[in-house]
Amino acid sequence: MPALLDKLFSQSQADAIRILWKDKNSRLLIQREIGKQLLCHEEIIDDPPLTQFLLITSTSPFASSDTECNEVASILYWGVRQVDILPMVTEHQGKELAYRCLISLGIFKEALRERCDRHGAPSPDFYRIVGVSSFNQLGMTEIGSHFIGWESFLSEMFVT
Repeated sequence: MPALLDKLFSQSQADAIRILWKDKNSRLLIQREIGKQLLCHEEIIDDPPLTQFLLITSTSPFASSDTECNEVASILYWGVRQVDILPMVTEHQGKELAYRCLISLGIFKEALRERCDRHGAPSPDFYRIVGVSSFNQLGMTEIGSHFIGWESFLSEMFVT
């Protein structure tokens, strides 16, 4: 993240952020501000995608903790490496099903609707219920309780 700070902020701002970063209670607020700056930045930044996902998820107004933001960022990073992200209850289960439900509803909801309309697959509402339930069963209750918020947030951030 140091290189990212230097690209987004002036030297004095980056130095101040590095000092504030040492206070663990301030990290989520700092991540949100860096994420906002990242979203306003027009150039592609050559920095690890996981770091960028973390900063973007940190801008969510409803996240309870930086741990929750880290988990959702990790889910997104996992998802970008999948060839086909849409969930299938006959093939996926547990953590993989939960992750696929969140990413699909947030970013590929139209594909889920089309699959439901054309092929008789379950509706997006079904995947929402399955996703919430799966996250709660996995002990990831913050994401489960904020599932609809994350779904909307991902749609706002990644779907034009």
